[in-house]
Parts: sequence; C-alpha cells; structure tokens
Amino acid sequence: MRTASFIRQVLMVLLACACTRPPPSSRTPADDPTLRLMDTLRAHARTHAPVCSPDAALLRPGGGIDLERLRAAGHPVIVWTVNDLPTMQALLRRGVDGIISDRPDLLMQAVRDFDANGDGTPGDLLDADGLIDPKRFDAQGHRGARNLRPENTLPSFEAALDHRMTTLELDTVLTADGVPVLSHDPDLSPTKCRHADGSPLPAPVPIATLTVAKLQATFVCDRLLKDRPDQTNDRALSPEAVAFAARAGLPGPYTVPTLSQVFAFAADQADPTHEARDPLRARNARRVRFNVELKRTSEKTGIAPAHGDAVAQVIQEAGLARRVDVQSFDLRAVRSMQDRHPELRAVLLLETRPTAADVKAAE
Repeated sequence: MRTASFIRQVLMVLLACACTRPPPSSRTPADDPTLRLMDTLRAHARTHAPVCSPDAALLRPGGGIDLERLRAAGHPVIVWTVNDLPTMQALLRRGVDGIISDRPDLLMQAVRDFDANGDGTPGDLLDADGLIDPKRFDAQGHRGARNLRPENTLPSFEAALDHRMTTLELDTVLTADGVPVLSHDPDLSPTKCRHADGSPLPAPVPIATLTVAKLQATFVCDRLLKDRPDQTNDRALSPEAVAFAARAGLPGPYTVPTLSQVFAFAADQADPTHEARDPLRARNARRVRFNVELKRTSEKTGIAPAHGDAVAQVIQEAGLARRVDVQSFDLRAVRSMQDRHPELRAVLLLETRPTAADVKAAE
C-alpha cells in the first residue's frame, strides 16, 4: 500500500512537470540570444521566414554563433563575406544555406566541386544543366563581383551573372528626390568615384543632396581600389553593361545605377537575343534573385521607413516580390519591413553576436 502511494505521488509530480513545461517552440536556450532573436523575428513574419546572415567570423570556434543550432531550429543561414576557397569549402561541409562573396568565380568553383553526399562525385548542388540549384544553395555575388569590377555597378553585376550566381547582392541609399540608387556608402567616395569629365572628387559628396538626374549626369564610379588587385574597369570586358547603358540612355556603364535599372539589366540579360548566344546564362538571369541592403546614412542614424518603402515600391513595380530579399544591420529596419512589407523576405545582417537587448527590441 505504501509503495503504491509512493508511485502515485511520483506520477503526480511527473504529470505536473509535463503540464507546466513550455511547448517545444518556446524552449529556446536562454544562453543563445541569436537563436532567441531569430525565433522572435520568425514569430513576426507573416509570409517568409527571415534569414540570419552573420559575418563568417562569428561561426568560427569562439565566434559566438552556433550554426548547427540555428539550422536545427529551421533558420536559414547565409554568411558573408567569404573570398577564399578553403573557407568556402569548410562552410559548405557545415551546411550553410548560402555564401556571399566578392569572388563569384571562386564561389562557383567551390559549389561546382562540392561533393555533398560523399559518394566521390562532385556537383551535388547543381541542377541537370550545371547551374547552381537555388533550392539547395544560394551563391551571392557581393555588390555584384566586388573583387573583379568596381562595386555596385552594371559591369559588376554582369560579372556575377557570368559566373552564374543565384543572387545579386547590392546596397541602396536614397537620392534627394527619394530614388533608391546603388552605393555602399552614403557619400560618393573619392576613392571609388570621379567627375564625369575625369577630374577627381576633392571630397566625399553626399548622395542625399543630389537628384538622380544630377547624380547620373555628373559622376562616374569606375575607380579601382588598391586593395583589390583583380579589379578591372576595362569596358571591353563588360559588353552587356556597355550595350544596356546605351539603350537605357545612361552616360556609361559605370554611371551609378538606380535599383530599377539593375532589375531591368538582369531582365535584359534573359531576352531571346541573349538566350540564343548563351542559353544557360540567360536562364540564370531569368531566375536570379536580388538581396537588397538598406544602408544607414551614418553610424548613429537609423534607417527611415521611407527608405524601405521606396525600395519596396521599386520591387513591386518590377513584379519581383518573390525574387527579392531586403536586408539590414539595423534591427528596427528589419522589423519595419516585416510590418510594412510582409510580402518581402527579411534578412538580418550580424556583425557581432546579438544581445538580450536585441531580443527585447525585436519583440
């Protein structure tokens, strides 16, 4: 009798524990703010699950982010910016969902040579035509092909398409008349840009002070960076960008493009004329995705909702909502995009490990 009573007591305790235990979806480890943050963002998503996009350094031992735990929880992880083959290969083996690279040529090589199932035959992430299967892996050309051409320009995106990237990653800021144009910096940098007449810029020029017409008529961003020895601005190597710029009425291929013009350039690469010359390149251009970053105007300034609204409008006008992600380091901007434009997949960029305060801010 005493034994039976004891067993009943034990069963009652176990039942009480089971009833008070939180459901599996809420059992996020208290010591993993990255996972908690992504769970919180996913709870706010009305359509697409958000993407976690950390600096690759955060995935190294001691880096602070547990890739395997994130992926086990169902969070897509796309890392930046990886420019060497050994690191690309290591990340592929660990199962990242995508890699952003300044060297799309090397990234294509790494994906093409990857043996995912270990049977000794590479190419497991490719489709029957030899293109990267976007359902299995996302290969992103950073600012197009930053180490091969001046960044965020039509020739840079041409190079990324030449190397069959599944996504074109790019940066946007707004002009004085509210048009999203491509630039990593809030200012035209003297190290990257010049006057159209060839004279150098004596100082940075804030893009927010220029209308898109003034920007495109007055400046060219074709200068080569000293720390990018493989960069070239030889127009002969960018025939598609040269031809498109002429058809679009741009002064040249290295004119700062609008977001709309980049979308149009990619669409142009998929037309029947290009398909006849290079069917696989045209097919890839027809399906290529875009990862559009909202850039801050300064380190201390948040991203205004108007920036996200302007980008979303261009995306909608181009009919590309299913093929465009919008990313930012600014957590508030990511939450704003989720609330105001839920049809677009949001991407949170991480340069440092999130904190409990970040989790609170996302709630």
